[in-house]
Amino acid sequence: MTDGRTREAAEATEPGARRRRPGGRSARVREAAIAATLAELADLGYSSLSLEGVARRAGVHKTTLYRRWGSREELVLEAMLERAGEHITVPDTGSLREDLVELARTAAANAASPEVAAMARAVAAEAPHDSRLAAANHRFWSARLALDGTIVERAAARGDVAPETNPRAVIEAVLGPIHLRLLLTGEPVDETFLDAVVDVVVNGAARRDLG
Repeated sequence: MTDGRTREAAEATEPGARRRRPGGRSARVREAAIAATLAELADLGYSSLSLEGVARRAGVHKTTLYRRWGSREELVLEAMLERAGEHITVPDTGSLREDLVELARTAAANAASPEVAAMARAVAAEAPHDSRLAAANHRFWSARLALDGTIVERAAARGDVAPETNPRAVIEAVLGPIHLRLLLTGEPVDETFLDAVVDVVVNGAARRDLG
């Protein structure tokens, strides 16, 4: 029987082996775990999500997830950051208004997806009583708002808004109404609404009200 080291040596000589990157298996495990986490969120919601369930869906051993992430909160945090990074780009059209409109549209579509909606409901209901979930949520939004804030930083560099304009305040003013409707009022988040929100924010920033 061929032992593990012999198998690895044989695999290294196969055609295309030079294209394999060190840590390739680790990357595949991460990809499978993140996909499984998002699927579990969509199917079960956060309250029923467990590392054991994610491991089963991902086809990996649960100890692998515990070793890498340690808790479901850390795994969910990485999964949500990954999804947001894939689905919510940071536009750079040269126009503050157009950048914010595009951000609002992609953010609204992402927030309305089953897995993100499940997470948002869980945070609203459980974070006040779950410090680890609250901490993961805080880290997610700190990272995401800082990234989106580059839109405002570029606008300030162009002279579209005052240099002292607070990027986070502008982004929160755009994204807040979206989540208000999705989580609380149930009113439609359509293009007319998003355009109106962005116009209010841009007009306020142009008057330098958002400092």
